[in-house]
Amino acid sequence: MVCSSSILLNSIALISILNNAVSFSIKTTRISQLSHTRNLLHYGPLPLNMATDNDSDDDSGLRFIGKLTHKTEPAPLPSTGKSINEFFELKESCSVLLKGAGNNEVTPLDNPPAIVRERWAKEAKRTGSQPPGPDDDIVEVKTAGISFPGLKVSSIAKIGTNLVLPNDDNGSPEWQATLIMDETKPEGLRPIVWIYNKLTGAAKEKTADDQTVHSLSRATAEVSGEEVVFMLEANLEVDLKIPKILLKILPVNKEKAEKQGSEAIQKTLEKDIVPAMTNFREEYIKYLS
Repeated sequence: MVCSSSILLNSIALISILNNAVSFSIKTTRISQLSHTRNLLHYGPLPLNMATDNDSDDDSGLRFIGKLTHKTEPAPLPSTGKSINEFFELKESCSVLLKGAGNNEVTPLDNPPAIVRERWAKEAKRTGSQPPGPDDDIVEVKTAGISFPGLKVSSIAKIGTNLVLPNDDNGSPEWQATLIMDETKPEGLRPIVWIYNKLTGAAKEKTADDQTVHSLSRATAEVSGEEVVFMLEANLEVDLKIPKILLKILPVNKEKAEKQGSEAIQKTLEKDIVPAMTNFREEYIKYLS
């Protein structure tokens, strides 16, 4: 999940065009990730198999890419009668990851439209995640919204979650969260809202081909001796398709804009992920008691 609020990523180009002196922070609903050991940020080729044939020849846009891997502090293994697999199977366990630092509102969708699962299947193929099964859950994650000068943008992201259990006692369960689609609601000064809608397409209903944000997060467990460490790897890609004329008036060149945007994603992921993973480990400790 990354998780990550796609709307703010889409706002990068807008804010640069309106005022290159504005300092902005990008927030994401993207699902909590941990890296106590290492943080990895990639520019250029997409992580996993998230690149597509349509991505290579189009220079009329900006691409922001982030990959973050994070590990928790070690925790004791479960006693007899409890297991790591069972902990991952509890709904409340992995929902902690979707809440980020605790400010996101998570709501299960009991009967999502068929088109939502179809979109999930397409995003799963793109990101390399497990295809959705009939019993896999879809949730809505709502952020409180972020304010810019003259503009406030809120977001609701639909995220598909599934759990892949190991085939033997030596394997690790893997919880996956795939961004299916997101909705944005800009509010503020009419001219700025109009520009935002034009740049991001927020005013029109999106199809699968219009989805500009793609995200996959994977949570796993690593057992060593009598301890377990939880690890989460998140991949986030944002593709802004904007007219070439607007690219020419950006205050920085395309390469620098992409680098700065990716670095902003990294910083915000770290701020949101560390507390989320701390909460995940604490949820596990409560499960053991």
